[in-house]
Amino acid sequence: MKKIELDHFQPYLIHGVTGSGKTEVYMQLIEKVIKNNQEAIVLVPEISLTPQLVLMFRKRFGNLVAILHSGLSNGEKYDEWRKIERNEVKIVIGARSAIFAPFTNLGIIIIDEEHSATYKQENKPCYHAIDIALWRCKRHNIPLVLGSATPSIESYTRAMQGVYTLCEMQNRVNNNYPKTIFVDMKDEIRKGNRIISEDLDNKIKEKLSNNEQIIILLNRRGYTTITTCKNCGYTDICPHCDIPLTYHKSINMMRCHYCGYAHPIIKICPKCKSDNINNYGLGTEKLENILKEKYNARIVRMDQDTTTNKGSHERIIKDFYNHEYDILLGTQMISKGLNFPNVTLVGVVNGDASLNIPDFRSAERTFQLLNQVAGRSGRGEKTGEVIIQGFNVNHYSIVCACNNNYKDFYQEELRIRKALKYSPYYNLCMIRLKGKNFDEVNKEAESIVKHLKSKNLDIIVLGPTPSLIPKINDVYYVQIIIKYKNTSLLMPELEFINDYYRNHKIIVEIDINPIRL
Repeated sequence: MKKIELDHFQPYLIHGVTGSGKTEVYMQLIEKVIKNNQEAIVLVPEISLTPQLVLMFRKRFGNLVAILHSGLSNGEKYDEWRKIERNEVKIVIGARSAIFAPFTNLGIIIIDEEHSATYKQENKPCYHAIDIALWRCKRHNIPLVLGSATPSIESYTRAMQGVYTLCEMQNRVNNNYPKTIFVDMKDEIRKGNRIISEDLDNKIKEKLSNNEQIIILLNRRGYTTITTCKNCGYTDICPHCDIPLTYHKSINMMRCHYCGYAHPIIKICPKCKSDNINNYGLGTEKLENILKEKYNARIVRMDQDTTTNKGSHERIIKDFYNHEYDILLGTQMISKGLNFPNVTLVGVVNGDASLNIPDFRSAERTFQLLNQVAGRSGRGEKTGEVIIQGFNVNHYSIVCACNNNYKDFYQEELRIRKALKYSPYYNLCMIRLKGKNFDEVNKEAESIVKHLKSKNLDIIVLGPTPSLIPKINDVYYVQIIIKYKNTSLLMPELEFINDYYRNHKIIVEIDINPIRL
């Protein structure tokens, strides 16, 4: 791996496979920084990753570590902030807001899992933690280190062009990368196995008999996802968002995951009064019940519903690490950064689901999710295995993720994005309009499109179209996508649009290089 210099500004991209020792590299760099009497910021994408990382850092650096993330109370945040201001600590670990830690003698900023979308704050004040990190590193003339097993397409392209210095770590510390099996669920359904395939069933039983641990990923929470009447077709939807409500069995309520609206589960159709009500779809809560009925195992679920209480992330991770549970079931929060040496099997249910999201980054996110969660298996002395279930398991993003083949995925993704004129070949801008009246919002969006097209700016304007979720909490969303290459030509028009709508009843938000379309 190329040497990382600490005496001047330079962005570095560490492309290291899961289990290659990136965290050890981070700590060695920070040791040098502290010897120079300087300070370090380390960002992680999820609060759930913080406890394990903090434990490792405190073993190495003692009380020189402060923590900043949204899971802390206001009083705890204040205490940590004061430690930093008083120069009582040299290292800050936290989620994206930790990038603003008030260090005055910074020596390095490290952003782990740099590909994660959580580093961008999409509500006001809008910012991307990597952009802030680049600015702070330039100001202090220090290096920025970005690390990931699955770098974003944009970051890897910058490394290929020499904007970032690329550092490769292509081997695991234990030289033991897990074996992957693909399961086509079309074949399994014919056998009567709708949720747990025969291969996954056999492997779960084998690992449990060997006293080994298992991680099961299903990236959808709740019990069932759609409730309908088979008599008239009525679907139970949120009255404020017009999307199907998710059933949560633990509270026996239907809940909207966007605005929080909830009501008791319906047993009689409100439209035709039939009792022929059916629930469809699969969430982590239902899968937990299935696993408990099927296996004699201790199972813990980790998703947004089970981690609302303070300290719940840390408790679940600690208990699973200490083998108080045999199976950890969860959403994407269990897919990256966690280290459990006794996990020898990772099972992914509905591994191709994210490919169906209408976003040009859906293949990239699928690759990242599967490659990251596969990396949780076989991190100790025992050989790991991964089983991925889906209906489209031959898709290049899934095949490349499980063969740990980032470069082939990168080349295929570049080919597609070049043809469709997406990043990194074009910059993107999303103009999002929102208001209580859809016709008024759409009318203003059409006038913006007309204005932009009249300027002959050498841009591609798409829309206006309703957003992926067109209505949230009684507010309608319409968006315009702009593809462009020359920022200096477009920026004056964006500033004009922003100023025009500053005191308007229709709210306009401009998002440069949006993470989600």
